[in-house]
Amino acid sequence: MDPESAWEYEAGIIQEFKPLTIRAAGFYYDIKDFINDNGITAAGKLGGMGTLGSNCLYNIDHFKLYGAELEAAIRLGERFRATAAYVYQEYDVDETGFEDNWTYYLPALLPKHKVKLLARYNVWPDGWLQVSSRYVGERKAQKGGELDDYITVDLGFEQKFKFQEQEYMAKFFCSNVTGTDYEEISGYEMPEYVWGFQLGAKF
Repeated sequence: MDPESAWEYEAGIIQEFKPLTIRAAGFYYDIKDFINDNGITAAGKLGGMGTLGSNCLYNIDHFKLYGAELEAAIRLGERFRATAAYVYQEYDVDETGFEDNWTYYLPALLPKHKVKLLARYNVWPDGWLQVSSRYVGERKAQKGGELDDYITVDLGFEQKFKFQEQEYMAKFFCSNVTGTDYEEISGYEMPEYVWGFQLGAKF
């Protein structure tokens, strides 16, 4: 196993058209001895299905990742803020011979297209309602398969308040409110309707 090394390049521009701000950037990552981790499928690792003696960590000689990002943010008064972001990415990778035998192969999990949307609305003083959505395009999985594209939607509400001169924050959230069935890694279904509550303090 050799250590991983990389050259990373990124260039971009930011332009303001009040109340709109636009950011565009391009990136290029040139990675040598990229470390691919298949530990979750190796034999003896949490019930994995690998073969005894299989390599769950190995180097990919050369891995290139490149693409572009475009982001737009708008702020209307003191109450409404929204952001939309799009990412396009491609990769080139040297074949190793290992990729056909594993269900977890990092380069194949990268989608070409990703979109993120976020909107926040100030309902009342220090109370923010938030809606976010994410689109991930289809991408290749192992053994000739493909992972479908998916869209998820998250909702949340955040309230800041003071109690005995101490600042607190309470947050309620629900992830994947539409109940979308999707996989980020082949064979591992993501949960539906994740509800939660957070309470924090600022010192």
